Amino acid sequence: MPIQISPQIILRPLNLSDASAILSLVNLNRERLAEYLYWVEDVQCVDSAKQYIFDRVNNGLNEAHWFKIYFNNEICGVFAVKSVCPQTHVAELGYWLGDSAKGNGVISQIVNYLPKLLANTSANAIEFRCLEQNHASIKVALRAGANLVGSIPDFMVANGIKQNLNIYRVTL
Repeated sequence: MPIQISPQIILRPLNLSDASAILSLVNLNRERLAEYLYWVEDVQCVDSAKQYIFDRVNNGLNEAHWFKIYFNNEICGVFAVKSVCPQTHVAELGYWLGDSAKGNGVISQIVNYLPKLLANTSANAIEFRCLEQNHASIKVALRAGANLVGSIPDFMVANGIKQNLNIYRVTL
C-alpha cells in the first residue's frame, strides 16, 4: 500500500521484484554510496540485489518496515524503520538516496511524516545512526531536532578512515 508523503514523494513496500531497479540505482550511485554503506560492494548483480532486499524485509526485527522511495514517480532510494526496540521504544531509521533526488529534502520530508507512520507502533522516539564523516545524514538528524546521545568508537573504516558511529535521537 503506497504512502503519500507529498505530491512528489511516495513510499511503497520494498519487494524482491524490485531487485533490478535497486541494482540499477546502486550502480548509478555506487561510488558515493560505498563511502558510508558497507553493503554496497555486495550488490553486484540481480541475485545479490535480491539477497540485499531479502535480508532486510525478512530480518525478523520488531516492527521493521522497508520501503522504496519514489520521487517524481521514479525510484530513488530506500527508507526503513529498521526496528523498534521493545524495551526503549526507539525506532531506528535507515535510508539511502540516489543523486537524482538529492537536494530536494526527500528524507527530511519522510522523517517529518514519521509520527503518522509510527502511530500504530510502540515507538516514542526515532534514532539516526551516522558515521561521523557522513555530514549529509548528520544534517538530516539535526534538522529533525535530534541530539547526539552516544557514539560507538571505531565502528568501521569508511573512506579510508576509522570512524565512530554517532547516535542521534529525537522524541516523537
